[in-house]
This record gives sequence, C-alpha cells and structure tokens, in this order.
Amino acid sequence: MESAYLHLTDGTSLQGTAFGYHGEMRGEVVFTTAMTGYEQSLTDPSFANQILVFTYPLVGNYGVAKPQFQDKHLVANFESEKIWANGVVLSSLPKSPFHYQSVTSFANWLTEQKIPGIARIDTRALTIKLRAHGVLAGTISRQKMRPRSFTARYRYTDVSCKKNVSYPAPKPNTPHVALLDCGVKHGIIRQLLHLGIAVTRIPWNVNPLDIGKFDAVVCSNGPGDPKNWVETVAIIKKILTKKIPFLGICLGHQLLSLAIGADTYKLKYGHRGVNQPVQEEKTRKCYITSQNHGYAVLTKTIPRNFDRWFTNLNDGTNEGICNDRAKIWSTQFHPEGEPGPFDTEWVFERLLTA
Repeated sequence: MESAYLHLTDGTSLQGTAFGYHGEMRGEVVFTTAMTGYEQSLTDPSFANQILVFTYPLVGNYGVAKPQFQDKHLVANFESEKIWANGVVLSSLPKSPFHYQSVTSFANWLTEQKIPGIARIDTRALTIKLRAHGVLAGTISRQKMRPRSFTARYRYTDVSCKKNVSYPAPKPNTPHVALLDCGVKHGIIRQLLHLGIAVTRIPWNVNPLDIGKFDAVVCSNGPGDPKNWVETVAIIKKILTKKIPFLGICLGHQLLSLAIGADTYKLKYGHRGVNQPVQEEKTRKCYITSQNHGYAVLTKTIPRNFDRWFTNLNDGTNEGICNDRAKIWSTQFHPEGEPGPFDTEWVFERLLTA
C-alpha cells in the first residue's frame, strides 16, 4: 500500500499508510476519545478545518451507512450532508467492515468525499504529544517533503445555511424557535422537532427578530475562534434586549458569553469525545456529555447576574451559564448527544417551560 505522511509544524513527520482521497490537506490536528459514532463526528461542522485523530483503534469497523433524509434539508442519521473534517488519522484500518446498515467502507467514504486519511500511526503517542504541546497545525500528504505552509484557507461561516430553512412541527399551534446556524449539528434540529417545536434555521449573520416572531432563539455549535464571529455576537446582544428565551449550545455558549461581556480563551488541546463529565452546580449532579470544542469561557469574567450552570470535572472549566429569571441558558457540551450520550437532553425542555 502507498505511504502517506502526517507533517506537523513542530518539525515532526509521521509515516503511515494512505487511504481515502489521493490528495493533500491541511488543518489543525486534534484528537477525539469517542469509541463510536465516527460517521457523526466527521459530519459535525464544528470539525471544519481540522484533521481528526481517533484515539480508539477500531474506527471504521462497522462501515458507513447510507445517509437517510427526513427532508431535503435534514439528515436523520448523520450530523450534516457531508464530511467537514479536513483529514483523518487512524492507528489501523479494518479491511472487512460489517454492519447490516453498511453500504460502503470507511476508506471508500473518504474517497467519495475527497478527504485524505492516514493509518498505521501511533495515535497514542500522537495524542500524548498534542496533550503536552497543545494542538498543532498539520498536513496529510503522500509527499515525504514537508510543505512550505501549514495554513488552511477556509471561511468558518461557510458552514452556515445561505437562506432560511423551515422545519414545521408534527402538530399545529406548537412553539416556534429561531435557530441561528453557525454550523448546526442536525441532531439539534431533530431533538427540537422531537419535542414538538417548529424550527426556522437562519444564517449566522441574520437577526431572526427582524424576519418574524419567535417563541425562543437557539444559537448552534460551530467551528473556529468565537471572537471571529463578530456579527453573530452583535445579533445576540440585540436578541437579549427583547427578553426572549435563549439557548446557546457549544459555540453558541461562547458567543452568548461574549455578548454579555465575558471572555473566551483557547484550550491547550480542547475537549472532544463522548465521555466528558460535567457537574450541575446547583444540584451537584454529574452527567456524561458529548463535546467538541477548542475554546472555553473564562469563568472569572462571567457577569454576576449569570450563574455558573455546569463545570467540567476533568479540568474545572466552565460548561454552561444561566439566568433563569431572564430565561437565558447555555451549555458548552452538546445536550443532544449524537453520537451520545443522552444524559442531558432535558436541557432542551427549558424552551418548553420558559
């Protein structure tokens, strides 16, 4: 099999086996500890511009299912219509994947999506390096010579819809939520619809209150530095003045925090996986959550009129804020799970009781 190389900006070059698309791709090299759900992880828009290292050794073992659409704008079993990660790094690649829903292999899926992969890499050693050094820019290439540049040209806002998309609820006369799309996982939309909430998905730079009346606003997850989403932060500031229920998720949590005057910062290696423990401050209950972020809210900068809702039990970082009187909530983790766990789906019910 043909060789491939993972070149890192610290001077490291790792040789492995090429699979997937025959091409070169650059991105920020990050790792996820998830043991399942690689289809959902790679189709999560929050991974845009990143090369994803899977720490679990059996990625690809159940193949890839056929995308199922609830309608033309909503995928039922993936988190978007395409792979958003720039590349994939594995320790091994199963040759004979099997699952009753599988229609193609992991390698063929990457080829179809034009995503390069590299296998037979010591992902344990690579993860230790990323934890010690912090995330690094990298390039997956079939060329042994190191690239001159590691900069990936990408506009984070490309993950958003370009025009409004409506998802009617199964029953009439139900709550209607505006969803600010900064790269929304389709699992968030599916969860809102499951609760009987009608959803209008709106581009990242449009104020939903300028186009109609809504019962609440949700701001989605998305990629990149939250401080680069200046227009969305300005829109959230305007929304908060209207005293309408608001829920921010992942990037949406960070953008809400910036809108109320808090600060954000880049984590050394981020939180990515489906086994991240958080504690609700008021009840002291612990939940296992799905997470995918490289930035966090600086706890000491959160205004006094907002409570610290959740805290990460691994490193003590903030995982959510709330102002129950103002009906404003946000979580750094993903309450919809996808690929799980689903301990915190109840967070969405706040929109029904607001």
